[in-house]
Order: sequence, then structure tokens, then C-alpha cells
Amino acid sequence: MKYSRPHLDDHVVVWLAWVSQAGPFLKEGEIYLNRQDHERAARFRFAEDRARFVLGRGLLGQCLGRYLDYPTEPLELAYTAEGRPFLPRDSTTQFSISHGRDLVGVALSRGTLVGIDLEYVAADFNFDEMAERIFSAADLKSFQALPAQEKLPAFFSAWTAKEAYLKAKGVGISEGLREVSVTRLPKDSVCTVTDARDPEDEKKWRLRALPVPADYRGTIAWNDPSKQIDFHFLPLPSPP
Repeated sequence: MKYSRPHLDDHVVVWLAWVSQAGPFLKEGEIYLNRQDHERAARFRFAEDRARFVLGRGLLGQCLGRYLDYPTEPLELAYTAEGRPFLPRDSTTQFSISHGRDLVGVALSRGTLVGIDLEYVAADFNFDEMAERIFSAADLKSFQALPAQEKLPAFFSAWTAKEAYLKAKGVGISEGLREVSVTRLPKDSVCTVTDARDPEDEKKWRLRALPVPADYRGTIAWNDPSKQIDFHFLPLPSPP
């Protein structure tokens, strides 16, 4: 299906795909790797890490082609001092890439900052210790009051929301997690974010939980409340 450039003026598009089911698409994804990307891919110790990286580049290249008629060729990306990737030839188009275990996702829009974060909900994850590092005092108190069975998914929902927001702003993930507060994100909900360092962000930023499988959590963040989210799963079969 072909999409038009104006679609990105009105929407934030999100494309997700399973790494384990990508198959031939991974080969196609290598078309979009530039020389530095090939060198980076070769340094990955594990094949699954390399596959996530290649699939992320492939999804981005496919989206740029579908919506903006970018040619099918290696992508030339640049990076900010904080490590945020951007398109040096196109300052209007914004994108974000994330992966969590077997899922890779890309968010894309024009004239709007976007951030996406995906995480696998690992049952053996020590979330109590991590919660003290990433939650504000008020959020930590609310989190600790939750029933035990709700804490694990609630932690990952909050984590992805915070990281999506910080990635969209282009600031370091390690800085500011405790300064950011988010309401709980039920499925398909949209909420605001509160940043102690920038009170005005509550008026312009939105967060939305992504409709991912139950053992994953994902959040998209964007700073134009008028834009809608257009969500797609790459048409591949789901893992068994």
C-alpha cells in the first residue's frame, strides 16, 4: 500500500515487526545499511542483536519509502551529542527506533518530535530495586501501594513511557527518569506527562500505550496533541 506525504503531517505512524519471523525481510533490510552500519552490525556478538539492528534500519527505510518516496538505498543518519539519530537531509521528518527482545518498532512523523520504547516483561526482573532508581518519590509511593500481581506490568508500562518521552525530547535516558511522572497507561489509553524540569510539557506532550502482546509493553510519545496514531504490524505471522 502506498501512503502520501500529508499522512505524516496529520499522524504519527508506528510500525512493529517480530524479529524471529522477519526472514527474508532481514536480507532486504541490509539494503538500507551504510558503511558504518555494516561495521556496527558486524561487531554484534549475538546474531539476534544483529537481527534487531538490521530490522530496525529496514523498517525505517521502508517507512521513508512508503510515505516520503525515499529511494531504496543506504540511509545516511547523523547523531546528536546525546546520541539521538536524525536525517541530516530532512530536518522536518522525525523518527525513533526501539526493540524489546523479539519486537522491533519504528515511529515516524513530520514536524513532530516522536519517541518509541518497547520492553519485554521479564518475570524474573528485579523491579523493586529499579523502581527506586527511576520513580519520583510520589510515584514510588503509589507504585509500592499496588497489589503484588500488578507491580510487574505497571513497572514496565511506566518505564517505557518515561523512556519514550525522554527519547522523543532527545535527552539522555540516564538523566531525568526520576523527574518525569506518568499516569498509569491502560491499553490504548492516551495520557499526559509531567516533567519537573519543564512544567509546560504537560500541555503539549502525549503518551499512548501500544497494543502489543501481553508479555510486552510499549509506549509512543509525541508533542502535537492534534496528531493521531496510525499503528501497523508488519504483515508477518506471529511467533507460536
